[in-house]
Amino acid sequence: MKYLPTILSEDHPSLSATERAYATIKRQIIELDLEPGAHVTKSTLARRAGASTMPAREALTRLQRDGLVQALPRSGYRILPVTLKGTRDLCAFRRLLEVEAAGLAAELGCPGRDLARMEELLSVTYETGDPASLDAFLRANLEFDAIIANRCGNDMLAQAVIRVFDELERVLRITLKSLPFSEPSRASAAGDPRGHPGP
Repeated sequence: MKYLPTILSEDHPSLSATERAYATIKRQIIELDLEPGAHVTKSTLARRAGASTMPAREALTRLQRDGLVQALPRSGYRILPVTLKGTRDLCAFRRLLEVEAAGLAAELGCPGRDLARMEELLSVTYETGDPASLDAFLRANLEFDAIIANRCGNDMLAQAVIRVFDELERVLRITLKSLPFSEPSRASAAGDPRGHPGP
């Protein structure tokens, strides 16, 4: 796929030090290794990313633009918390984007290999309290939607959808990690009352 959510991206030797630091810190925020609301210093983040000061500083500038961190005067950075309003806004925005992307993808059609892969992804579930199965479930969920976004034929729309997925993943991780789910509520938390990954 041309556009990938962070969870599906892989480290590549061609990445610059800044890109590598950005990707590493972003994953730690999304995966809740850096908890929402936590206060951290630039040196701590540089160490966690295995980067020197300059790449870490540039990565933090990008993360501020992403709305994931906030610079604090003379006291480092704060990992921005997930709020109820922010989550509602994110879900509404996602719905607007994905409805348009799905409509365009339906008009253009998807190759058989994509449809077959999407069928495989529908069967992925998770076990509460099992981090490995949770990670696999989220990967399947976001890959399913990313296939549709990449087949919409509009690069700007596809990129916007993928950016939303990174923010949404953090919300889903908080939700799925924090609450005990029954089978029906587990499917609902994933965004689909039928129980398959996807909106």
